[in-house]
Amino acid sequence: MKPHQLFFILALGLLSFFSLAGEPIVIGETLTIDSKVLTKPASIHIRLPSSYQALTHKRYPVYIDVGSDDDFPATAGTLHWLSHNQEYPVPEVILVSLTTETAVRFIQRGVKSEDFVNFLEVDVIPYIDKNYRSQPFRILTSSERFGQVPLYGLIHKPELFQAHIAISPWVTDDSGLVGEFETFLKSQKKTFAFLWLSSGGEPRVASNYDKMISLLQQHAPKNLEWKSAQFKNNTSMSQPLVSLPNALESLFADLVLAPDSNVVNAGAESIRSYYQQLSENKYGYSVSAENAIRDLGYAMLSKKEVKKAIEIFRANLRDYPNSPHVYYALASALKADNDLQAALPLQKTAYELASKQNNPYKDFYRQMYTKMETELSNNR
Repeated sequence: MKPHQLFFILALGLLSFFSLAGEPIVIGETLTIDSKVLTKPASIHIRLPSSYQALTHKRYPVYIDVGSDDDFPATAGTLHWLSHNQEYPVPEVILVSLTTETAVRFIQRGVKSEDFVNFLEVDVIPYIDKNYRSQPFRILTSSERFGQVPLYGLIHKPELFQAHIAISPWVTDDSGLVGEFETFLKSQKKTFAFLWLSSGGEPRVASNYDKMISLLQQHAPKNLEWKSAQFKNNTSMSQPLVSLPNALESLFADLVLAPDSNVVNAGAESIRSYYQQLSENKYGYSVSAENAIRDLGYAMLSKKEVKKAIEIFRANLRDYPNSPHVYYALASALKADNDLQAALPLQKTAYELASKQNNPYKDFYRQMYTKMETELSNNR
């Protein structure tokens, strides 16, 4: 059954519902889907990446937030900001979030973590995978009273999500979650996953939070990558806004190579091999080496090794012909080599691709093309 779709209009930055031109700013939409778990239709919010419509060949990780209407605009803004600059430092993702209406239904059922996870596994994930270009890499996030859900997902459905972000989770004594967490850590030695835990030092949950950190220090499986952080200077309202960017940057830190790292110093083939291993061993889909190889080329340019830079940029263009940035990089190197004739069409392609994809760099690439065209004309 095709769900009824509603545009979900919210103001970016929570400042205004309309732009200066009077056009609504649409950051997502609300979908109604059939739910076997709730035995009635349920609603979810979804935000597609900025490049989704233009890059029809591209598939995206899925970020699932067990939140509500109030969480959605802030989470959407955070994810957009962290990924809009050529997916640095975080890749673009499909954002899925509960509506307040759906969250209230779970509250009325007693806020059981298993209900949330079952709803996601049975109803939401199959719908997203069927109707959107998703990758098999899923991030489960929640906070405070729903913050037990990512932990429950890790313990009871360790292969359903690849990353779990629990922000100030209210792990109570009567939930039994600490004991389940200990059993899981001691028994699941082959679990491949990422876990982020953060706390604002809330007195009511501090004891159980500290117990979980102690258990992780003693018994965490080798392939469970985990991080913890405390933000005691933040209120319960601001703590998720501070914690989430840190969690995401930590999760995707291995996608960003330092310019002086051993992998980069070994050259382009070393970089490709590194990203291939990440693809196979962590993400489960092909993660791009484009940015790292491009940075290597720029490093050659800064060292005045222009011919090496051109060689690196040409190879990057062959590997990623749909990216406007590889054309701009090669055009820059050819210009540095005093070959404006060869650089100009590449710069034009960079601008045309950026425009077609509605890339944030489109105006800059247009300016660079106009400037290069003028320079070439003056040199004739």
